[in-house]
Amino acid sequence: MTTPDIGDDDTVSLGWRQVIMNHHGTKTDRRNQYRFLAWCLAWAVSFVAATWILRPAPGVEGAGAWALAIGPSLLGAGALLAYLRFLRQADELLRRIQLEGLALGFAVGLIFTLGYQLLERVGAPSLPAGVTAVVMLVAWAGGEIAATMRYR
Repeated sequence: MTTPDIGDDDTVSLGWRQVIMNHHGTKTDRRNQYRFLAWCLAWAVSFVAATWILRPAPGVEGAGAWALAIGPSLLGAGALLAYLRFLRQADELLRRIQLEGLALGFAVGLIFTLGYQLLERVGAPSLPAGVTAVVMLVAWAGGEIAATMRYR
């Protein structure tokens, strides 16, 4: 795939795989994005492991339990720092795509959270807090895909 020179009227269309995998930007952008994804994977794995180990059953207690509970958040902070580095070193178009994805994810998460609170008052089942995070992440990804398709 080649990108057109400034002023060209030709449009560049990305395939669905390239849009979903977010294959755009410079080599530095891709390296920073992979670094961010690696931190996210470590965070997710540590969260699942800590949730499983700290399940309501006799097991880890005391300082070890506290360390297991705090560990995923520390990896989450590493993911946040990697994402900030990615954004700061990204070109303007990639930043715009990311901003649109984040804006959609935040807005959908806020609307879902506040709206579902009202639904619970009229009898909807209570949902775990993690559901809001999943809704936000899916909306963020959808916003990035939509923005990528719009600007490419």
